[in-house]
Formats: sequence, C-alpha cells, structure tokens
Amino acid sequence: MPQTTPEQTALRVAVILGSSGSSKNLLDQVMPLLGGDGAIEIKGVFLEEAGIQHAAELPFVKELCRVTFNVREFNSEQFERALALRMRTARRAISVLARHAGVQHSFHNVRGSAVSLVQETASQSDITIFEPARKAVATMTPHSGLRRPRQQIVVAIGDEDFGRKAMAVATHLAEGRMNRVSVLLLPSFAAGDSELGIIINGGEQAMPGQVRIIPGYDISSLAEAVQAEGAAILVAGATGVFMQQDTLQAMRERLHCTVCLVR
Repeated sequence: MPQTTPEQTALRVAVILGSSGSSKNLLDQVMPLLGGDGAIEIKGVFLEEAGIQHAAELPFVKELCRVTFNVREFNSEQFERALALRMRTARRAISVLARHAGVQHSFHNVRGSAVSLVQETASQSDITIFEPARKAVATMTPHSGLRRPRQQIVVAIGDEDFGRKAMAVATHLAEGRMNRVSVLLLPSFAAGDSELGIIINGGEQAMPGQVRIIPGYDISSLAEAVQAEGAAILVAGATGVFMQQDTLQAMRERLHCTVCLVR
C-alpha cells in the first residue's frame, strides 16, 4: 500500500456506505488497510440515492424483508426516520473503526446519484471502497447444499502503474495471505513474464493463488471472471474503463462483491 512521508498528506481511504444497513460487514473488510505504517485518514460517506429520496417523498412505501420475504407498508415519515437511524449507525461504525485503528476520520451525508458519487470520490481519494447494489448470496448446489464463498481478493490489472498499486492494496486486504489473492489481466496488458512477476508480487517470493487473462473488456466478462474466483473484494485501478460511468453503473448492478478502486 502507498506509504506517506512527513512532507505528504495522509493516505485517504474513502468508504461509501448505503442505506442497506450492511456497514459492519463492509468496515470489517476495510480494517486490514488501516494497520499499515504512515498517516491514514478514513472518510465515511453515507449515500442516500436519488431513487430512495424519491421513494421517501411518496405517501407510503413498501419494504420487503430479505429473510422472511414479508412485505410491510410504512409512510414517508417512518421511512425518513429509518434512513436517519441507518445514517447514525453508519456514522458510529466509522467512528468506532477509526478509534480502534488509531486513525483520523470524517463523515459526510450525501444525496444524489450513486455512480456520480463513486466517480467523484474515487478521483479525490487514494482508495475508494463501496458495495454494489446486489449483495453476495450463498449458492446452492445439488450435492453439497449450502456453500460458502471462497472470500478471494481479486485484482483486475490493465496497466503497470495502477497494477502495482492495486496489488499492494490487495496484499494488505488479504493480510499477506497470497493464496487468497487472484489476479485477472485485462486483454491489453502485455507485460513480459519478468515484468509481470515484479508487478504482481512486488519482488517478494509469495505469488497470488491464481493469475489469468479475462477474455474481454465488457462487464459481463469481468463479472463472470470475478464470480468464478469466489471474490469477496474486487480491487482495480481508479483509471480508464473502471472510472467510466457506464462501467461503474454496471459494476454496481452486476457484481456481488465489494469494490475497491485505487488511485
């Protein structure tokens, strides 16, 4: 992970928290990033999406329980109270995380487009972490029943500079256990074997558990490859195709894992 010097500002780690109430799981994933050397500042951003705000303005809305699938109806005032409670919970979670890690922190509440927020935050932060709209779910197989995901840290590499940064962050997220790291190379990445070795392991002996080329740039190819690796987190550079609005929108809709963009 990038280190700071006395002349540099703190490493800025932004975490975008939504109204789904899953902040604890997301912050548990962030924790390994906060234990390194150097000054770190974590910025919590609670997002109230434009669509959710519109729903809150309706006379009533309906909530579907993900566990029981029961539907309950409540009015806009109750909706606003529930949203405010989740925001306070997210603020408290960020504060507890920062205090536990011994780092500086801030918290902001933002209303608007999720994609625009991710794009803006990633352009201003060193590391930006967010969850997609779709949550990871356990899969059922005919013979094994309930199967737990492998919880891999998957790194998508499209160029040398951002590839190095993404690998450094992935190593921290995996807490140095490189068997938990899988590397996906974009088709345009044509580094030689020796150069690739330096990028993906930083000159160390440990190598990622898997390195392979994905067949295309489209989000379908990426989503299928990420899912096949059993990803808990996808790490990619905050550049090129990954910073385009249509790609960010597709990642929020198609991926089931946390996304980490590195600048």
